[in-house]
Amino acid sequence: MKIVSIKKDLLNCYKKIDSEVLDKHGRPCLLILRLKYKGKKRMFAIPFRSNIPSNVPKIHYFALPPRPSTKKNHRHGLHYIKMMPITKMFLERYRLDSPASILYNSILERNKKRIIEECQKYLDLYEKGQCPSYCTSIDKLIVALEEMEHN
Repeated sequence: MKIVSIKKDLLNCYKKIDSEVLDKHGRPCLLILRLKYKGKKRMFAIPFRSNIPSNVPKIHYFALPPRPSTKKNHRHGLHYIKMMPITKMFLERYRLDSPASILYNSILERNKKRIIEECQKYLDLYEKGQCPSYCTSIDKLIVALEEMEHN
């Protein structure tokens, strides 16, 4: 598990397929190396998001301390419903040199097991058809990812 960013070409491809993809290039994401989805172990990137609405169920995100850009009555954290499949080919290094990024990284490391379990639970429910509103379309993104890998 580590903090990464996703290459712009993949984000552009994903955004054409699914409007729910958070496509800001340079956005930090938490990379989880092995989660099971439809019988296969895959890598997923879970984006950090500064303004998760307060009405979002707590099972759909992992809360972090607010950022300066976090609006009143919103949350900052990892937004599970915006997760994306990823491969090493589309990863970019994310610099952890600010005090805030170091703090967030230490919180994530301390809660690694919980985050992985919550992400896996989300994927299990998603696979059973329990997809929340505004979630990414994981199946469509997997197809696009596999096509991009072969081009």
